Amino acid sequence: MNGFEGASGFDGKNDQSGKVHIRMQQRNGRKSWTIVTGMPNEVKLPKSGRTLEVDFDKILRALKKSFKTNGLLIHNEEHGVIIQLQGDIRKEIAAFFIDHTALITKDQVMIHGS
Repeated sequence: MNGFEGASGFDGKNDQSGKVHIRMQQRNGRKSWTIVTGMPNEVKLPKSGRTLEVDFDKILRALKKSFKTNGLLIHNEEHGVIIQLQGDIRKEIAAFFIDHTALITKDQVMIHGS
């Protein structure tokens, strides 16, 4: 996966692999999943230049607590770590990642289906 810098984002901005995709998948009736793919595995700090691993368990716990929903982490060979949450909360999750965690910028988020 591409390296990620806190100040400027992913190293390779022009390719689609540097995007974080947020999708909604319909289950049955009114039920749906919100799926987040393409999150970086490590983050480079802007001032010190240190590289830190992203703690997906902590992010999932914060998402579940803030949006009062259930969710899980799926470790996939091809897509990396996938975050799956109950309900259609695409815009709220994008705002959470941009504002609260600052792991990604607004340019790197791609919300599908809205």
